[in-house]
Amino acid sequence: MKAEETPSIGRARVPLFVVLLSVLLLVALVPLVAFGWLTHGQMRDTLVAAQQERQLHQAAAVAQRVQAFLDQQGREAVKLAEAVACIDAGQAIETRALLSSFLDDTVVFARFRPIGSAPQTVAAVELVVPKAVTEALETDARAIEDKGVERVPAAARVALTRGPFAVGPEKVLAVTLTSPVQRDGVLLGVFQQVAVMQSVWRDAMSAVPAPTRLILIGRQAEVVAQAGTIAVETPATMQRRDLVQRWVKPGGTTRDPAAAATSSASSYELKRGGDSGVRCLGALVSTGQGWAVFTEVDEALALAPVDQLFRQVMLGGSIAAALAVMAAVLLGSVISRPVRRLAAISKRLAEGDFSVRAESSHVAELEALGSHFNGMARKLGDLVERFRAAARDINDMFVGTIRSLAEAIDEKDPYTKGHSVRVARYSVIIGRYLGLSPEDMRWLHVSSLLHDVGKIGIDDAILKKPAALTSDEFEVMKTHPERGARILGRIPQMRNIVPGMRFHHERWRGGGYPLGLKGDEIPLQARIIAVADTFDAMTTDRPYQRSFTVADAIARISDMKDLQLAPEVVEAFNRAHEAGDLDEVLATRPGARIPSLDPQREEEGDLITTR
Repeated sequence: MKAEETPSIGRARVPLFVVLLSVLLLVALVPLVAFGWLTHGQMRDTLVAAQQERQLHQAAAVAQRVQAFLDQQGREAVKLAEAVACIDAGQAIETRALLSSFLDDTVVFARFRPIGSAPQTVAAVELVVPKAVTEALETDARAIEDKGVERVPAAARVALTRGPFAVGPEKVLAVTLTSPVQRDGVLLGVFQQVAVMQSVWRDAMSAVPAPTRLILIGRQAEVVAQAGTIAVETPATMQRRDLVQRWVKPGGTTRDPAAAATSSASSYELKRGGDSGVRCLGALVSTGQGWAVFTEVDEALALAPVDQLFRQVMLGGSIAAALAVMAAVLLGSVISRPVRRLAAISKRLAEGDFSVRAESSHVAELEALGSHFNGMARKLGDLVERFRAAARDINDMFVGTIRSLAEAIDEKDPYTKGHSVRVARYSVIIGRYLGLSPEDMRWLHVSSLLHDVGKIGIDDAILKKPAALTSDEFEVMKTHPERGARILGRIPQMRNIVPGMRFHHERWRGGGYPLGLKGDEIPLQARIIAVADTFDAMTTDRPYQRSFTVADAIARISDMKDLQLAPEVVEAFNRAHEAGDLDEVLATRPGARIPSLDPQREEEGDLITTR
């Protein structure tokens, strides 16, 4: 059966919907993937909440350890102050001995500062007291001295606590405790001690898993100690976390030691150096002394189990998808092959080959489609061929009309017979060397043919004058570009040729007409016609000017580069001459003679004048 015949109903055909239905069954994989993503999201949310709760418990446990240590040391400081109060004033030796007995693995510094006397101080041999610790001790001592006697029992007193501080070369964590020394309602002085909390911090670090970063923040948002993090955190980097920003007192960084303990957890993005950002989970628990314990872990590490499970699920889904794809490929080939053939035929049809025909197919719908396609291609071929014939006729008529109009203009002056046709051929050759597009070449051809159409409106007495024109006559002659632009500018389809007609007498350095344009202000079409027009004027006899030899004309054209003519157009013209592409046009010109120019017939020195 031929491709264009009606398909026979006797042959078995597979309905297209059966093939499509088989393919659509594969869509069942979509719910599987969607379920996987949804489950993954829910599991991540659940794990994030559990991780944040775990971090809060970890931070709270560390905070409780720190708080318990501070409470215990505060009670001990009050008791030691009471012991100092039992020694009579002036017994410096006994006081110093008593203070020395206070030193142990925790208390590394003890001092009694009596009112009006020099302080008694004992300290561990290797202890180096930082300036910050000394200032804190002085501040708290003055605060108690200014306050005076406390009217509460010793059991109800609370020692002033400051810190934590990094003490010594090993940066051991320590706090200062200050308590009044009073007896019988009289303030005898101030007892102060420095207690290290390194053992508490080691216990806290051991209780926190390795991926989690543990950071102890002081009252002024300074980083006192940190564990599990490589980067050294500073107050500025700590406050990049929204948890720390909310915890820091508004309007400053100093925390109120009496503020109530708070706790919070959050998920946020943290930028470190030039990194694009890392998602983190953080928790913060503050203490009654104005400190805070901060725990943080990378979200990717915390969610690693869920991601691993999801990857396993996706691996199973990928295997199922691969099997489904294999089935789809086998099944799709049944209908893709004829469809590809139709696509290839359509491409050839779009390229203008209307002789192609679609082959028959075992699929009923594709067979009918191919048959109708062949009929359409045959009819389109006939129609396009008629259009092409009509277009050729119209184009031939258009070009013929243009040539006839150009020749009619040239016939008005026997000296310029064939001038417009030669200028057009020169212009097209130059345009080809300039790499113009086919569309631009078409408009250049028409514009150069009609570049002198405005001379229709010039009086024959001026146009055919066998001698040089007077200044008034030359002014009239100079109106022919504008006349031509007005004549053809009324036709919308001819607007692309107007720039070449109107401005082909402009000069590269200026001084031309009708507008005195210069350089790149002159349209390229006009620059090309100017070179072609000038060359033809040089190589043909005129009433006012004898023709040049071709060699002299080429040399004069080169001399006029950058002065009257555009340099890139002159260079393209010279390349065309060197390649011999101008020879055929030169053979059609009237006989040329070696020029003997009258200086009165030239304008601006060596510039050639063309009418």
